[in-house]
Amino acid sequence: MNARCLSRFLLVLACLAGCSDPAPPRSATLVIVNAAVFTAEVDRPWAEAVAVRDGRILYVGDDAGAARYIAADTRVIDAAGRMLTPGLIDNHCHVLWIGALQAMMTNALYQATNLDEVAATMRAFAAEHPDHTLVMGVGWQSSYVPGQMPDQAMDDASIADRPLLLMSYDGNTGWLNSEAVRQLVARNATAFRHLAPTVDAAGDYTGVLMHFHAFNPLDFYAIDELGAGMKSKLFASMSAVLDQGLSFGVTTFHDVQLYRSFLPLLFEYQASGGLDRVRVRGAYYVGSHRLENEPGLRDDLAYWQSLAGRDFDNHLFLGEAVKLYIEGVLDSYTALLLAPYADRPDTSGQATWSQEDFNAVVALLDGMGLQCCTHANGDGGIRRVLNAYAHAAEVNGLRDARHRLEHCELPEPTVDLPRLARLGVLAAMQPAQFFGSPNAELRLGFDRVQHYLPWKSIQDQGIDLSFGSDWAAGPLNPLYGLFVAVHRLNPEFSDAWGPEHRIGVEEVLGHFTRGSARALMLEDRIGSITVGKLADLVLFNIDLRDMAAVEFMQVYPLTIQGLAVSGWDDFVDLTIVGGEVVYEGARKGG
Repeated sequence: MNARCLSRFLLVLACLAGCSDPAPPRSATLVIVNAAVFTAEVDRPWAEAVAVRDGRILYVGDDAGAARYIAADTRVIDAAGRMLTPGLIDNHCHVLWIGALQAMMTNALYQATNLDEVAATMRAFAAEHPDHTLVMGVGWQSSYVPGQMPDQAMDDASIADRPLLLMSYDGNTGWLNSEAVRQLVARNATAFRHLAPTVDAAGDYTGVLMHFHAFNPLDFYAIDELGAGMKSKLFASMSAVLDQGLSFGVTTFHDVQLYRSFLPLLFEYQASGGLDRVRVRGAYYVGSHRLENEPGLRDDLAYWQSLAGRDFDNHLFLGEAVKLYIEGVLDSYTALLLAPYADRPDTSGQATWSQEDFNAVVALLDGMGLQCCTHANGDGGIRRVLNAYAHAAEVNGLRDARHRLEHCELPEPTVDLPRLARLGVLAAMQPAQFFGSPNAELRLGFDRVQHYLPWKSIQDQGIDLSFGSDWAAGPLNPLYGLFVAVHRLNPEFSDAWGPEHRIGVEEVLGHFTRGSARALMLEDRIGSITVGKLADLVLFNIDLRDMAAVEFMQVYPLTIQGLAVSGWDDFVDLTIVGGEVVYEGARKGG
């Protein structure tokens, strides 16, 4: 008899021996034993076994206790000492909207090292897709081509007869050719103006979008205009991203930027079964222009809130959160700083809202009971957001709003970090960005970069902290973020940027599970291995605590090309959602 069979035989015997119990427990459909179970519960972080029934956790404890839940039809998995965690939760990503757009664009720009390569890449992609109405490419990184930026003239030289759009790797800067500007303005001039396009001295559009986060092709084109069979391609593209996330142990995704024009496509995708194996929460995008027509904004928000009451069978959660931007990113000098950029002392960045207007819109949203998730990187942007959150509390009264700072890269340590704690504001951060920010020291200088992404200080202030990926601006696999948060390696593989802000493996896992569930207001359903919660579980084939060892990268080397990282993509044996196995890796789980 092999070890696995013997283990199950002993467990069955234990179950039979317990039949004299006057009130035996209900049998489980799934029991996992002999595991290193990280529960993510503060009071009891570790256990040995888990039992599941009706999609929920029935038992958490030791192997002997789990044996009482085994019946003839129970699936028993002997974990053989492997690590079991709650399903990981990505607190900030773009798997639906950008996931769909992946079908329309090339990401080969990540490998471009000069402008000629950019132009050649886009010409080749256009030739391969003659049916695409809009030619799109993503992945431009200015750090790889210092001193050079795309412009409208380059875009026109690449492609002139069709609209061309280039996106930076983080989606916060875009470049349009002349035909794109002409078509988009002709189709929806108001929507185009809301993309915050730059203008020249004569007031003409330059084709540069410095706050590119608002672009949505469905605001300008019907799906059937974008290319042959595009709807099925968009569905397949979303599915590919979600399936990849499941293979990394991510069971819940928070897509932080949804548009009303995108929602019919999303509902059709859901009706087709696209979300049956995952959980997704969404936030509705509120652009910096929306106060211009407040009644229209209120109508959109009322519609958004009406979705919260729909029965999405625990797989799609909408209607509770909204997304805003206060500024841009360090890379393009659009993040708002309290002091000038180290390499551009002529600027401190840009704000997308005045303080007065931002106070007004946040007070409106807060008064409607919505959670505000605001993109804020620089210390100046973070301060402006905190001012607005404090103003909303004064106007509407205190409540458990759980307003968020998305990214929260550079909170001012002496004034604003304590304010986060006092106001109950959550920090929604993406640790892999620490490694993916090659220009951080250049933009901030050595002294300021020591306080960049200060995870330990945020923890010490008692601020609720959650982790995610910001995919597609960062890698989807959360283990890259885990490693970076533990070791604080910058793009040069150095720990010179604030090494005192390192945190431990268990802390990081808590932020990817319990902390992210709280940030999504779903802590009563997911985020820990707790009796009564949904049975979202991940069985790894490594002990994640080993990632704290400095030798880990020697044992498991990485391949890094731009933001494309590979080498740790097969560490998951099983991903379970609602008690059902939705992903099974190469090593079988019992």
